[in-house]
Amino acid sequence: MDNMQLFSAPGNLDVDGALKLLEAVGLPMESGSVIAVKVDFTKPCPPCLPVICDALREKGCLAFLADTAPGYGDALKSLWYAPANGYDRAGAPCVLADGVKGTDYELIPAKGVKLLRSAKFGRAILDADAILSVTELMVDESGYYGVIYDLGFGCASRAGKTEVQTSGKPVVDQSKCIGCKQCTTVCEHGGARMEENGKATIFPPKCSGCSRCMRICPTGAIHPNFDVTDASVQSKIAEYAKALCDMRPHAHLMMAAGTIYACADPVQLDKVCAEALGIPSSLTAGIEHLISLREG
Repeated sequence: MDNMQLFSAPGNLDVDGALKLLEAVGLPMESGSVIAVKVDFTKPCPPCLPVICDALREKGCLAFLADTAPGYGDALKSLWYAPANGYDRAGAPCVLADGVKGTDYELIPAKGVKLLRSAKFGRAILDADAILSVTELMVDESGYYGVIYDLGFGCASRAGKTEVQTSGKPVVDQSKCIGCKQCTTVCEHGGARMEENGKATIFPPKCSGCSRCMRICPTGAIHPNFDVTDASVQSKIAEYAKALCDMRPHAHLMMAAGTIYACADPVQLDKVCAEALGIPSSLTAGIEHLISLREG
């Protein structure tokens, strides 16, 4: 099968149609295999998702719906979104892939890329035998949010999200620090420390980027270092997506304007959809970055 081939189907799939689509894009569906179905719990459940779960179950697969903690918010809040948005009725259990604190992740190598040496993903996603992303295409003035984004950012652990969004570890505005030491109490890695002046500081070699110190700081003295361009963020997210796809078999579905588009290659899927929508190149730096890596 040519993994660059793009398939499409109407949004109102039945089980037979879903099976044909998943088989066309080469998703491994051996009986007993565990499939991580990547979704976004903060968005409404796609109408096709229950049918896709039924199709996987008919093949004997053990599917679960996976999302990860937000970068700087409450990890469990993401899981609370799931029933509110209908995922509890999709026919598969909902799993917060990087745990209830956003700290359960696995470090994997990032090969054949330029900006990263490793990537941090929710452990449950990497426990699966294969990954199926089900993405609702979203475009606004800030960006193009397609399959690469869903894989590279949506599957990243909280620490991974911090890594791709910033140019380094969190920093402390000592003018706001009151010396309460809450950050040192919550830090599990020894990254948050107190200086002789009674103010907190972040020791980068020990910091995992989990952002728990930022969330607990009562004065907002700890904040990310966002000294990074939009294109750089998109490119790092794209390299995260490549690292994940290098580790597990994968297939991808994208919902747009009532149609389901499917491909085994997330770059091809995003590229075709972005071109069809006339998305400006400033919003597709991640796609172009992966294409350039492939070319050489």
